[in-house]
Amino acid sequence: MLFPRHLSVLALAAALIVPVAASAQQAPPASQVQPQQVAPGAVPAHHHHAGMRQALKQLNLTPDQRHQIAGIMKQTRLANTNADRPTRRANMKQMRSQIDAVLTADQQTQLRATLRNMRRANAAAPNAANPS
Repeated sequence: MLFPRHLSVLALAAALIVPVAASAQQAPPASQVQPQQVAPGAVPAHHHHAGMRQALKQLNLTPDQRHQIAGIMKQTRLANTNADRPTRRANMKQMRSQIDAVLTADQQTQLRATLRNMRRANAAAPNAANPS
């Protein structure tokens, strides 16, 4: 009786392989997950706000301002998770007003000018790369 013997071997192999495959797909316990490390006072490097981050780097922010802005940006990023487009736009507008509240008047003026120049450069870039 060769068939029952093969069936036993297959059952044994499946019994050994399934738990190994299942354990390989489990996430590590929360106690072992390391939070993302960010330098003290640094604005976290997430692609969601790359232009804003780049503009903010030029403002000579105090450590307290950097910390506050990092919190605002993180809060916005979390609020925008799985949000629809109108909600994301409203959250971004709120983020901008919260950041403006942290900045001095001179920093606000410089931020607006930097963002405006970045938008102009981005708008001109496709035309310069592909003249028709």
